[in-house]
Amino acid sequence: MRAPEPPAVSAIPSGAAFVVAGAALFGTIGTARLLGPAAPAASVASVRLLLAAGLLVALASRSGWGQVAAALRHWPVWVAGVAQVTFNLSFFAAVTRAGVAVGTLVAIGCTPILTGLAARQVSRGWLAATGLALLGLVALLSDGLGHGVTVAGLLCALGASASYATFILASSRPLGVWIDVVARLAGVFVVAAGCLLPALFLTSLDWLSTPGGVAMVAYLAVAGTVLAYSLFNRGLRLVPAGTAATLALTEPLVAAALGVTVLGERLSPLGWVGAVIVLAALAVMVRVSGSAGSSGSQRPVPRLARS
Repeated sequence: MRAPEPPAVSAIPSGAAFVVAGAALFGTIGTARLLGPAAPAASVASVRLLLAAGLLVALASRSGWGQVAAALRHWPVWVAGVAQVTFNLSFFAAVTRAGVAVGTLVAIGCTPILTGLAARQVSRGWLAATGLALLGLVALLSDGLGHGVTVAGLLCALGASASYATFILASSRPLGVWIDVVARLAGVFVVAAGCLLPALFLTSLDWLSTPGGVAMVAYLAVAGTVLAYSLFNRGLRLVPAGTAATLALTEPLVAAALGVTVLGERLSPLGWVGAVIVLAALAVMVRVSGSAGSSGSQRPVPRLARS
């Protein structure tokens, strides 16, 4: 069957909005986790991925079970699924050993660089927007820099960044067949849940017997995974992978805002300046993507699937 045509340039801003919305939901995960009961990270991650996989498979079944099976026959789905597992494990290790600020800065902040370089989507506009975003992110997280950082923590954060970049690149690859984006996501999370399934038997699940634990994992699975990745992947159909990685810096911005408004954390004046810089950089990236697409210098990623 003939592959769909690339989207029109006018679709790029809406694609960017999908990516930003998905990244914003990712930014709520840390707050939701802290508001829930104490629980092993691997246990929470495995239950979250298992529930998300079940929900996505149920949603995908409306188009037929064959869609999920077809998605699982393509290597980008397996690569994205394994990348989800390695990101979750390495990111949790990074924030434990390097701190939330440095772990987030390296894991999320380095992702646009790795993604853009790997996808060969480097232009002067992309470099300017990405550099501006990283500068703002350093300022935003400046209060936590330099405290309790270990080499192992930095290596874990770099591993998380590489995993996130791998997920974005694999998710932006067209499968060459007409597979619904929900079915594709179902395949990705079936792979991820399968990889983390042993954690259900090796860690404590006592936290699931509390109302707070059920509410926490329900939010993480529905809003923080199913809805967030559905929005993010729909955006990946319409914007280049390197652009999506920079727009994903919305995640630590939202996380910082929730830390102030919900968790009672305090943001320094320099942190507020950093937040404004990140917002400006995201606006620049959307503008750069639109102008690059109209000039033909940076073509959007072809559609992955029918929505």
